[in-house]
Amino acid sequence: MKERFGKLLGVLVCSMVLVGTLAVAAFADDDVVPVGSADVAWIGETGYETLEAAVTAAKSGDTIVLGEGKYTLYKKGADTKGKNLTFVGKGADKTEWGIGATMPDPDKFGTEYNGDYSFDGAGTITFKNMTLQSSTANYLGFIRADRTITENCTINGKTFYWGYTSAMFKNTTFNAPKGDYALWTYSSPEMTFDGCTFNTSGKTVNVYTDFGAGKNDITVNFSNCTVNNSAEKNKSVLNINDQNMGNFKYRLNISGTNTINNTAEGVDIFRDSVTCSRWFGFGGKASSNNTGRSVVTVDGHDAFKDGKMVGHEVCDNYTDGYKDNAYERSTSDWEKTDTDKYVRRVKKVCNYCGYSETYDEEGYSVTYTDGVDDKEIFKDQTQIVPAGDGTPKFDGEDPSREGYKFTGWSPAVEETVTKNVTYTATWEKEADPTDPDNGDDDTTPSKTNGKTTGKKVAPNTGDDSNLSLWAALLFISGGVAIGTTVARKKKKYTK
Repeated sequence: MKERFGKLLGVLVCSMVLVGTLAVAAFADDDVVPVGSADVAWIGETGYETLEAAVTAAKSGDTIVLGEGKYTLYKKGADTKGKNLTFVGKGADKTEWGIGATMPDPDKFGTEYNGDYSFDGAGTITFKNMTLQSSTANYLGFIRADRTITENCTINGKTFYWGYTSAMFKNTTFNAPKGDYALWTYSSPEMTFDGCTFNTSGKTVNVYTDFGAGKNDITVNFSNCTVNNSAEKNKSVLNINDQNMGNFKYRLNISGTNTINNTAEGVDIFRDSVTCSRWFGFGGKASSNNTGRSVVTVDGHDAFKDGKMVGHEVCDNYTDGYKDNAYERSTSDWEKTDTDKYVRRVKKVCNYCGYSETYDEEGYSVTYTDGVDDKEIFKDQTQIVPAGDGTPKFDGEDPSREGYKFTGWSPAVEETVTKNVTYTATWEKEADPTDPDNGDDDTTPSKTNGKTTGKKVAPNTGDDSNLSLWAALLFISGGVAIGTTVARKKKKYTK
């Protein structure tokens, strides 16, 4: 009994240790908020009754976990100078952070003084899993933080100020004010948008600054983003004005799979006729806003610089005219050359931007013929086809020929055209019907003296030339069987 009790006690102790270990591990998770706590922010296991208390107590590199509710550091006096801090909310639908005043002061419109100085002098400030709420006025945002990062967040309103060295937006949703931009590339020498969604109504990102103009290059990285436009065509997604950049440039790097939704006429994004793109342009003001101080790459290829397109067909994602194959084409007649090739002159004009190009195009002849010498089964079909295009099919149903079966073409039809070629129809002769030996039908009623007997003659089903031999063998076999039976009976009675 004692031995059994000892085993049970051991199991109980082990279970308590395991439960305690799991509880400590779970509580150590940065995203866990103790249930029923009066605190609103946590650094590790330590809770704080106010956000500013947590921020002031935080050391550089700390992560501050926020619960559900609304937060702000605007005019709270929290100590953020020199600190790298990460703020983690409970989700964009549960945690909200106010940027600046709830209602910007109209007397300060047009200045930075409606901005939020809570991170003035801070290092890298990161926001995760929350909504950042701004307003519709100009010059709002977090002023003089060194670097800013938002990840899995929603940003409502318009902003200008983000990290003064760089700003990163990852998997962030921007809800722009009606008819206005979501943000300006105002204070950040480098801005990166990776996997973001923009819900807009005519404008998206304003690639422009007056604060940093002419001081340094400004780089915008734009990758794998989605734009949902819901109003009139107004500006391209990245609207550029480079007139005040002096000796410096805007450098836009567009890459990945970027998508524009709601492309119906009237709500589609504005397509710039200078860039032939909806992703970047000068808002219809190229005469003043395009001064050759912008360099744009698409998937690593130079697409636009020195105030003009590098090429209309730089890569698959640039231009819109190339992607959509939106060309009006005109061609001359084909002419045969000394090398048996054919050549013609082609001119194509982009329907979007008016870009035109004239070039020589090579081609080859493709002929289908019936392969019959003594009669014409069908007329030869010949086309001149641009080199590399798909081989045209025979025009019509498969050819037919009396007494023959069509079996295909020789040589086998190639997928693309790479040379002059003649495809000849091939035929297989069909077998003739078999004639009866004498024309008599052995299964018809026989006639005697002109009358039908009603008897049917069975058809010949085999060879009867050895019938006598088979009968003899059958007789001998029967005799042997009878002899064997008699011998057995005699043996039985003699025992």
